[in-house]
Amino acid sequence: MTSRPVFPEAGPSNSYLRPHLVELIPQEQLRLVLHPVFRYVLTYLAQHYPRYFLRVVNRHEEAFALVLLLIERHHLWKHDASLSEHFYGLRLTPTHIPTPRLASIQAATRPRLSNRQRWGMLLVLVGLPYVRARADDAYDRWSTQNDPELALADQGPPLTTIQQAFIKVYPWIVTGFETTLLAYDVAYLFNKTDYFRPWHKLLRVKIERAVQDEEPASQTWLSKLPPLLPPLLLALKFAQWWYSPNSPRSLPTTATTSSLHTHVRPPRPLPIAPESGLLTPPSTPPPGAETSLDNHPQQQAYTIDVNGFGLCPICKGKWANPAILPSGWVVCYRCGWDAISGEGEQGEAGKGRCPITGVEVHPSELRRVLV
Repeated sequence: MTSRPVFPEAGPSNSYLRPHLVELIPQEQLRLVLHPVFRYVLTYLAQHYPRYFLRVVNRHEEAFALVLLLIERHHLWKHDASLSEHFYGLRLTPTHIPTPRLASIQAATRPRLSNRQRWGMLLVLVGLPYVRARADDAYDRWSTQNDPELALADQGPPLTTIQQAFIKVYPWIVTGFETTLLAYDVAYLFNKTDYFRPWHKLLRVKIERAVQDEEPASQTWLSKLPPLLPPLLLALKFAQWWYSPNSPRSLPTTATTSSLHTHVRPPRPLPIAPESGLLTPPSTPPPGAETSLDNHPQQQAYTIDVNGFGLCPICKGKWANPAILPSGWVVCYRCGWDAISGEGEQGEAGKGRCPITGVEVHPSELRRVLV
């Protein structure tokens, strides 16, 4: 049994308890993996039992925060560490230990966190990710609302002044926050600080390696849960694929290779509207030639040569931010948007219709493509 000083500050340095940055980064990555796993499991359960889990999926952020609150509170009050820290053999230790009176000197024990420090860490571990997730969701929703470059830009009411200010300020807040964490990583790596994160300095706690003889050798099912998450997720993903309609289990056993890979003809191209201006009359057949359906005098055609590939059929220029219409034609996004909204050459007569084929098109059906 090793002896320890009564006054830890006056004893030898405990540098062997100081974890390396390589040990601290994986425990943070484990914490970030828990949310996608929880959401995927909820989505899988909602697909099979929508009566019980659909409402939970719609409020998955709150559900995850509640589950994380229970798990983190258990680990903080029992092990003085979060779930990921306890999994990697780390613990939180207060940096300021009050000097005991001489009359109350007893056997030296490991200093424990105070209730204030535990509640502070619980607020950071649960409250900060929840606020960050909700802020990211609000930024993604408001930044794309009423944007003229997007197909669904006309959805939703106009943004308020507070919402517009939030869109401008939030990216700078996130950049400052991530820069602060990076600065603490570099300072901790070069032994310029004992605090791995800024909230550790505020709460006056630091991360140390857990000494084995100080921790009770008790294994619970919660301590065995984190290592089982990856194989459980893999098994769940395999089960979802195996029972899907496209899995080999769903294919007929007597089917031959030719029946599984039957030739599917592409859909017939839509006829080009005469008002599009793309059609050119065919050459006049020579005298005495038989007139058939393929060379009818009234039939018109539109051909694209090698040099014409990549040109917009509306503006006759190179594709600028190309987009595809439901009819299959690729045009410039601005040309297609103006034609469908009634601002093109056809005016109000072409509003709500494809400028090439004349079929009905909604502005939301104009999709951008990568060519």
